[in-house]
Amino acid sequence: MLSVRAVFGIGFLVTSRAAAVLAQTGTCPLSTAATTHNKDCFSSRAASTMAQTVKYLGQEEAQHIDEELFSEYGFSVDQLMELAGLSCATAIAKAYPLPSLVKATPSLLVICGPGNNGGDGLVCARHLKLFGYDPTILYPKRPNKPLFQGLTTQCQKMEIPFLTDMPEAKVIDEAYNLVIDAIFGFSFKGAVREPFGSILDVLKKTTAPVASIDIPSGIRQHSWGDTHFHQHNFTPNVFF
Repeated sequence: MLSVRAVFGIGFLVTSRAAAVLAQTGTCPLSTAATTHNKDCFSSRAASTMAQTVKYLGQEEAQHIDEELFSEYGFSVDQLMELAGLSCATAIAKAYPLPSLVKATPSLLVICGPGNNGGDGLVCARHLKLFGYDPTILYPKRPNKPLFQGLTTQCQKMEIPFLTDMPEAKVIDEAYNLVIDAIFGFSFKGAVREPFGSILDVLKKTTAPVASIDIPSGIRQHSWGDTHFHQHNFTPNVFF
């Protein structure tokens, strides 16, 4: 979870349509709450020019900001997670507005990992439901902690369905307008373990657009390399 985005109301999202949205709509790459903090949003600039003007955070810098927010500013994990999930839901709603969806229903698949990035995904799914979307959640590894249990219960109470298994790529392409990757964030280190290795293998085969919270989880695997990146036309590190 990249907490600096929550403090400034910034939704940090990597999306296969991000550059196209910026180029076509001239939308500011920051959420509404962040516009008072950033006066350098030029709607007339092309996406490539916009990308050059945005300051991106590395892993160590993001982790340092996390520590500062917790220790010096007194933010709690659940506060930051709520703000991050809301800002990402807002970013998705701007990048993939309801009228633009190609399926008969505004269906989305949200894949949540076992850490804070997965918590962001649960919050994001809850807000997308309120925005009029029809999210479905895959949450295969659920932490035994009250925070994550509460987030899961809230989604269930809103009648957001949970899948027990990862659908096949063909099923995803036919059933969902968009996949939201909330599996691994900037703080993830080490080898990818099952079932997430298999989940990422399926995502490699999909043609549905994928929007990733923080960064695309697939880059953690060597098998998801530049070829797949280019196939999906990802624009890494794009802010909304």
